[in-house]
Amino acid sequence: MSSRGKGKRQRERERRQRREQRRSERRGLPAGLSANPISAAVVGARSAADPICGVASLTIDPSLCWYIARTKPRMGERALQALQAAQVVTYQPRTSEVVVRRGRRVIRRAPMLLRTVFIGVADADHLDEAKAAPGVADLVCYPVEDASTEGNIAGPVLKPARLDAEGLQQFVDVLARGEIVEPVGIKTGQSVVVREGPFASFPAVVEAILPNDRLRVAVSLFGRPSPVELGIAEVQTL
Repeated sequence: MSSRGKGKRQRERERRQRREQRRSERRGLPAGLSANPISAAVVGARSAADPICGVASLTIDPSLCWYIARTKPRMGERALQALQAAQVVTYQPRTSEVVVRRGRRVIRRAPMLLRTVFIGVADADHLDEAKAAPGVADLVCYPVEDASTEGNIAGPVLKPARLDAEGLQQFVDVLARGEIVEPVGIKTGQSVVVREGPFASFPAVVEAILPNDRLRVAVSLFGRPSPVELGIAEVQTL
């Protein structure tokens, strides 16, 4: 065989190795390991049954004054950006869940409290700046008796509710520990229907969730359960 043909094959092998290395880097795998099921098992198999851990617990600065702000509808992200631009410390509790989409494990995060964000400000002027930020609707307040001016008709006025920094820290820590959540979508004992393969349209029951998003299901054949191993994308929940 000519040296020209050997050089072409060598260049093709090098290109494949570079492509595989780039894929491994994008998926967080060590260089030299491909992102196929066998290599994933070597690195540490992930499954739809694995729980996930949330973000690290936020440290609440006790030197700041903490309040609860409510954002305007559909302006939550804009309000967070405006508050951060005003040097306001923000904390928005979020919840995590694992969903299975097209046979892949996806982590979805969403705000836990609708249109609610905790803010930390330095003083009253800083609080007024936070209230005026675009996207902020108001602050959570509580009624107090107005005794600012003598002779006024007595009546309640709304005052921003200041939070205790220590209590807020405990609340944040509890949420961070609770961010270890179980997946949704596929569970042991769940009834499914096989979508593909020789058992397509047969009912089955999930017996176990295996690594690499594989399932062991009991397919009902002639009234008797038969164990079959399938991929998550090959079944449909009822």
